[in-house]
Amino acid sequence: MFPSDAREVTVRLNNTGSEPVLVQNWLDDGQADVPPEKVKVPFVLSPAVSRVEPSKGAVLRIVYTREPLPDDRETVFWLNVLEVPSKKEAGENALLFAFRSRIKVFFRPVQLTDVDAAPGKLAWKLATVDGQGPGGKAAKQLAVEVSNPTPYYVSFGRVDARLDGKFVSAGGGMVAPLGKETFVLPEAKPGNHPGALVRYEVINDYGGRYTEEKALAN
Repeated sequence: MFPSDAREVTVRLNNTGSEPVLVQNWLDDGQADVPPEKVKVPFVLSPAVSRVEPSKGAVLRIVYTREPLPDDRETVFWLNVLEVPSKKEAGENALLFAFRSRIKVFFRPVQLTDVDAAPGKLAWKLATVDGQGPGGKAAKQLAVEVSNPTPYYVSFGRVDARLDGKFVSAGGGMVAPLGKETFVLPEAKPGNHPGALVRYEVINDYGGRYTEEKALAN
């Protein structure tokens, strides 16, 4: 989380492996496929490239350039960490993989101080959406729709719906401030489901997780 009154925040990377790694770091605004050199964000990230030795760490500095951002809600950016393993010595045959991690960075206006209450204010309902059935044919699918009346992003480790006494998973995700999000229930059939409820796992600022339940409106 990046408070709006902070000039910079730091992020520590740790190499828990047995080999040195080369790490490329950059921020984006949610457009994951845009090359780092073409991304425009109001931050400077350094170092852009670093070598991290085994059992050692590196510290990234994220500096806010003071470019104006909304002051009535959070804005989300993504920290990208591309890990490239060191090359093997000549004559060794090895298949090398590069791993990219994307971490949410929430820019939070300093006057927003009630983030912990946000998950409990969400409104949930069952919805029917257009999807695909067997053979790729168009078909209606059951989903849960969440409305977020708060100025905060809310992240979910998972979202499950209890329908007719059985829980059905809709995966995880996130809902934006003052926005809506739909989570499809691929194993459920559209129709009336009296007594339905949603169980959602919330991920807080510190990576901690806890579960809340609410009735689902039909």
